[in-house]
Formats: sequence, C-alpha cells, structure tokens
Amino acid sequence: MTAPFECEVRFFLRDPEAFHRRLRDLGGRVREAYAFTDHYHRPAGPAGGEWDGRTRALRIREHLTPQAGSEILLTHVATVSVAGLVVKRSLFPEGKVRLYAGALPDCRRVVDGLGFVPGVVVRKLDGRLFDVPEIGTLVTEHIDGVGWMAEIEREGRDLAGAAEEIRGALARLGVPEEEVTGEPVAVLAASRASAARAVGAGPPAAAPPQKIYFCGAIRGGRARQPLYRVIVDALQERGYQVLTTHVADPDVLEQETRRGMTAQQIYARDLRWLAASDIVVAEVSTPSLGVGVEVAEAARLGKPILALCQAGVPLSAMVAGHPALRVITYDDQADLLRVLARELPGGQVTVRSGGDDGGRD
Repeated sequence: MTAPFECEVRFFLRDPEAFHRRLRDLGGRVREAYAFTDHYHRPAGPAGGEWDGRTRALRIREHLTPQAGSEILLTHVATVSVAGLVVKRSLFPEGKVRLYAGALPDCRRVVDGLGFVPGVVVRKLDGRLFDVPEIGTLVTEHIDGVGWMAEIEREGRDLAGAAEEIRGALARLGVPEEEVTGEPVAVLAASRASAARAVGAGPPAAAPPQKIYFCGAIRGGRARQPLYRVIVDALQERGYQVLTTHVADPDVLEQETRRGMTAQQIYARDLRWLAASDIVVAEVSTPSLGVGVEVAEAARLGKPILALCQAGVPLSAMVAGHPALRVITYDDQADLLRVLARELPGGQVTVRSGGDDGGRD
C-alpha cells in the first residue's frame, strides 16, 4: 500500500490462520494477492556507514505476483510516537518515490551507477491486501526469515488523525498497542538474522559457505534464462557459493566463444566443479542433454540433488523416477522462491534425497 505521507504500524501474527479467520468473520475480503522481493542497497564506501536504514531506504522491488517488472524506490521516514502509539511516517508526500522502472538487470545497472551496493534482501512470499468493513485496508505478509506480519497504513498528512484511525483498527482487531512496531521491515529482517547467528541458529561466522553446482539448459534452449538468474541470485543472497553463475548469464554462449575453450576443456572444468560442490540444484523444465549428464554424474558422486520442474511440464521418467533426486514442482516464480526458502534457507544444509512432494508445503 502507499498513501500521501504514509503512516503505518506493523505487528507479528503468532497464529496467522486464526488472524485470517478473524478478518473473514469481520467481513474482510482479499482484494489482491502479491509477492515481491525487495533488494535493499546502501552507498558504497565510507558513506555507507552514515546511511541509517531506519530512516532511509533505496531498494529494487522485484514484482513476482502479479508479475510487473521491477522498480527502484526511495523512502525517507521517521519513527514517531503519537500519544504513546509508535508509528512509521513518510517524510515524502509521495510515500515511496519511484525513481525508475524496468527489467531487474536494468534496475541493477541504475543503482550501480548511483554508487550503491547490495545490502539486505527481503522476500515477501505471501502477501494479501484485505478490505475489512469498519476497519479499512490492511495487509498480511509472510516475510522470509521474519515470519507473518500485518500492516495497517493510513494517509499521514494529519498525523494525529492517522494515529487515531490506526488505534481504532487495532482495537477492532483485538491487537494491543504495545504489540505494534514502527520499525522498517528491512531493519526487522536484519536484526532477526543477527539474532539467529548470535544463538547459533546458523553456521559459525568462520564456516565456509556451502558450494552449489547449478544446472540449467544452455544449448538445449535459453527461454528460462531469466528464471536461472532468479535462482542463482536467491542462492547467493542466502550465503551459498554458486560455482556455475555463468549458466544464468544471458550471453553464456558468447562467453564460451570468447574464452576459446574446447568442449573437452568445458567438460573437464564442469566435472571439477561438480566434484567440489556440496549440493547440486538443477532446473530441469527444459530438456537438456548436458543437464542430464550433470545430474547423472552428481548422483554417481553421491551429491544431494534438488531438481526443480515447472508444474505442467512433462518430465522424463529417468529424472522423475531417479531415487537419488529430490524432484519438486513449482507453479510460478513466487512459488519457486518459496521452494528455495524452504529447501535451502542458508547455512549448512543437506537436501533430502528422493521422491516428489509436488512442491506443496
């Protein structure tokens, strides 16, 4: 949602199913379902140390459901207390200022040109915009690594009036005011990740990242290349070392030509990478002899293998029935990100072997 001088609060949902039932009991209806990934950036160099993520944010928003390209958004906010209610309020009348819109690679080039570097990544995997009688609009979101949250946002030109409207909505929902927060989502995500590391939920800081060998069709067809980029980016953002990032590059064939590598040299290099990998992730929706050879060799080496296939694509029985593969289907890009979040959340993870659970939780 966005509104002039947007004024909002968030609160965690301890029982999302019960909260959604409560909304339905109040006559609430879902106006829109959505999923997107926010790639936050901060200035490079010393200026980055002065960038306060609680007040300013530059992000690339990658829209996944519905698919609508990407955009660069700038926000400048203040966390204020209005008669004891802590809210986040935009200092821009536009709320979020849209600086640019285009394909994700183009957005990245623009942000790079501005001198910004990648920071925290926030994935909203399951978002729902509700219209609720006598309450108005609100959203519920499953935020990867954070959990379920709800957000109530109102126009903030009149700060006191906005706070009063939010108070009324909270009372109607039965949510105590002390449970709300005005902290930006990026700050919550970063603090949750730091807390998890502090209590040992992830690998020790000195532990080397796990190596992933990613397989995708190259000469077999490049129609899914943008999806390969999404997969590789998601794995890298989770802290994995992807040995085969070139598979996701749009000019991979030209790269091979420029390097002057023979087929024998490419084969030997890829076998070395396979042997060095901890996990193999294969996107198998596009039939590819190369991917088939890679998967067979990975199985021979005893590597955990996660095979991803888009729903509705007829998959070879030699892949679907292979006992060493964990085959998971996905519906769309947002569903694929949910699968990766579940199967490869980051840290020292071993993929379970065998079977097809249909990609359903």
